[in-house]
Amino acid sequence: MYKRRRYICGILACIIGLTGCRTDEKKKDLEQNEREHARVSLFCDVEFWKPPVWDTAEDTITGEISQKTGLALDIYVPVQDADTQLSLMLVNDNLPDLISVTDSTVTSQLVSSGKVWNLEEFLKQYKPDSHLLHEFPEDIKKELIKRDGGWYALPSHLNSEDAREMWKPREKCYEDLVKYEDNNAIIWNKALLEEAGLSVEELTTEQQVMAALEKVKNMHLQVEGQEVIPLLVDGTDYQNHTLKFLQWSFGAEYVDAQGNYRDIFRQPETRDALSFLNRAVRNLYITPEQFTMENDQIKSLIASQRVLCFIGNIANTSFNPMQWVSSGPVFSESGKTPVLGKNCRASTGWIGTFVSKSCSNPKETAAFIDYMTSEEGMLFWEYGFEGIHYIRDEEGHVIRTEEGEQDRNAYSQSGLGAWWMFANTAWSRSVLPPIEKGSVDEADQRIRTAYGSNRRTVIFDLSLLNAPVDSREEDSEQGSGEPQINAWKKSQVLKMILADTDEAFEEEFQTFCSTLKELGIETLEKKKDENYKKNCQEYGEVIQKVNG
Repeated sequence: MYKRRRYICGILACIIGLTGCRTDEKKKDLEQNEREHARVSLFCDVEFWKPPVWDTAEDTITGEISQKTGLALDIYVPVQDADTQLSLMLVNDNLPDLISVTDSTVTSQLVSSGKVWNLEEFLKQYKPDSHLLHEFPEDIKKELIKRDGGWYALPSHLNSEDAREMWKPREKCYEDLVKYEDNNAIIWNKALLEEAGLSVEELTTEQQVMAALEKVKNMHLQVEGQEVIPLLVDGTDYQNHTLKFLQWSFGAEYVDAQGNYRDIFRQPETRDALSFLNRAVRNLYITPEQFTMENDQIKSLIASQRVLCFIGNIANTSFNPMQWVSSGPVFSESGKTPVLGKNCRASTGWIGTFVSKSCSNPKETAAFIDYMTSEEGMLFWEYGFEGIHYIRDEEGHVIRTEEGEQDRNAYSQSGLGAWWMFANTAWSRSVLPPIEKGSVDEADQRIRTAYGSNRRTVIFDLSLLNAPVDSREEDSEQGSGEPQINAWKKSQVLKMILADTDEAFEEEFQTFCSTLKELGIETLEKKKDENYKKNCQEYGEVIQKVNG
């Protein structure tokens, strides 16, 4: 018995020893794997972006990218004041290796600093065989060079005539998306509309929207024991999405009666949009806490199905299009015509990615950029592992599996579809299958085009407002300069929205307008008008003033 026990103990010891060895080996392999990959820092100013922690394991999205490129990322996304932080890094000569930004002023600062690479020079030096040197859409490159004085930024969401020639859309519906699509929208919960006895056809005017919100508030509807929220705004990013939707919906334009550029915050329709939000707060349709919510909280509330109405960027909500419907524009009490700014020429993208001249591992960085923008790379980071995350139909279309949909929605953990700065809209629409009637995709398209395709909506060319980098003044002798003015605007808007009375709102708004003048907004408008007029002359068109 003793011998047997000793024998068994010996075997167990061996097993434990071997297990320990294997654990140690695995740890060593992981450490070795980490050493094999160059590490590069990435800064992004999209504060609601939640990228995964970079994992170099082979069976992960990020690990596979590392295997292909030899690079791993250390990602930094500030929770607030991202652009201010980046400006300080620039001043202190402490730039990250890769910089992905959405703010035009920061873009200007980066280019004018001389501290970021011209991408053509960068790729020729570190990745001379890169497809980007001969396969990048020429019309987009032209606009980037016009704006920045050179090709410094790698833009996201490529979608231009040249791009659609390189990656042809599968069917006409994708052309309609080009014409009318916009991510900023008003959407209504179908189930709650039905429960409240409301129809989307009756929710087209400001009065109707307010009446519906009041009705649902007074009904005290509940979902799983929690009271329904009448109206949800887009959290901390409400100014870029909720407010902008209302500004355009109420007819705020970028030109005055004489056809000169005028800041959108100095338009009377912006006052109407701010007043709408102010009344929604005072009537308890919106809680003040909503304006401080992060994107994860917004997603959670949308998923809970206890939100009647959401106004904001629907692309960031993971909403189910089958459960929601859009009423299109909200027609204001003033009867103004809704407007929609679209880049009718080649867009310079939502996110622009720059490479710092102090980049620690330029060769691997060049390989990374090349891979992430290649068809192989885009297929992988967007759709994942074939047979797991997606399959192909008989015609070669890419179709996500259930697991693929789940991992894309959970991109913060999986990394699937997370790399927005490399998104290529034209390419995506060239590999997707035709949209089927009654499908989720059809419902999604209907929602995204409801505003732009409305017969009363006037679409204008937003690219006419693009300004070359050397025209943007950091500071003005007569004012504070654009960065300071924009920062002040951002800090003051909530004061108007949270005003206790109509009189207090009006007082805050008048103070807001007068302070803008003191800060030099008129000088800035004059400079922007010069750029606008140059573009009008070059393109042979203007932004029509549609609201008197």
